[in-house]
Amino acid sequence: MRLGTTAGYAVTFTDVTERVQAELALQSERAARAVIASANEAVLVCDRNGVITHGNLAAQNLYAGDPVGRKFEDIVPLTFPGATGMVQAADIVQMAIDGSAVQGIEAHAPNAPRVKDYQISAAPLQVGEDAVSGCVITMVDMSQRKAAERQQLLLMRELDHRVKNTLALVLSIAGRTLHHEDTLEGFQKAFTGRIQALAATHNLLADNSWTDLTIADVVQAELAPHGGGIGRIRIEGLERNIAPRAAIALGLVIHELATNAAKYGSLSTRDGRIDVRTTGVDNETFRIEWRESGGPTVAVPTRKGFGQNVIARSLQYTPSGGAEIEYAPEGVICRIALPVEDLR
Repeated sequence: MRLGTTAGYAVTFTDVTERVQAELALQSERAARAVIASANEAVLVCDRNGVITHGNLAAQNLYAGDPVGRKFEDIVPLTFPGATGMVQAADIVQMAIDGSAVQGIEAHAPNAPRVKDYQISAAPLQVGEDAVSGCVITMVDMSQRKAAERQQLLLMRELDHRVKNTLALVLSIAGRTLHHEDTLEGFQKAFTGRIQALAATHNLLADNSWTDLTIADVVQAELAPHGGGIGRIRIEGLERNIAPRAAIALGLVIHELATNAAKYGSLSTRDGRIDVRTTGVDNETFRIEWRESGGPTVAVPTRKGFGQNVIARSLQYTPSGGAEIEYAPEGVICRIALPVEDLR
């Protein structure tokens, strides 16, 4: 309604700064909650008293329930293996509330229903220029990493054990070969052949991740330096997988038999043959027979060399293992007993 002639305009100003700031703060809080909710890591928000005011789904899954309304240190008791016993969960929260960020502390929760190992970080919660109103805690599930570290430690211990055993075996082979050889040339040839046999089995084990090696693989690898006995070697029934210690021992046995066959036995002639086959299995022993034929007439050795000791003793690390040689005139026969516990 207008009264008389318009003389001017009246302009009023209303201060809406607080309202705009409140709206912006609300938008910021909604955005922050959305980010927290979508995080894969467990995220907890605490007020200045250390009471949890918000926790995302990942945090609820970690603790088998809603943590809101409880103090962080009361949810699940934590220990900190990398710190002294003086560090407690409440200390981490308080440091963040006091303005100091805490990054990547490893924690263990022995009584947690699901996850046992975490990496915990805590940061002050501050909106704009306002004072710190609490803190934000993130908890990263470290279970898989810890499991991998434990597995790596087991592998390192196993590797250390195997290296020590291998070095002891090499030293034993060196000492005994030296004792049984009369010349430096003889020692070098015999020792080199035995170490190469050991290396061949190790290479096979490494190529098969120390798990999927068969008896036939070992036999074929040790015959390879002699041309593999192409067309003259028959291998039957040796497809069982073999454990590393048995594979190494069997490799040494087959090496000695193959070396002897190449020097004096069936591999030293064109018509000689070797049959390697299984002859039976029971609860303790898997039996293998090495049988030569078509070579020179065999005579019983007058002196027992180190090679015979290797054959007889290599598999005697358990009562059910071993090997026996028969010097039949038509060809050497070796009956090998593998412990069933080392086969799969």
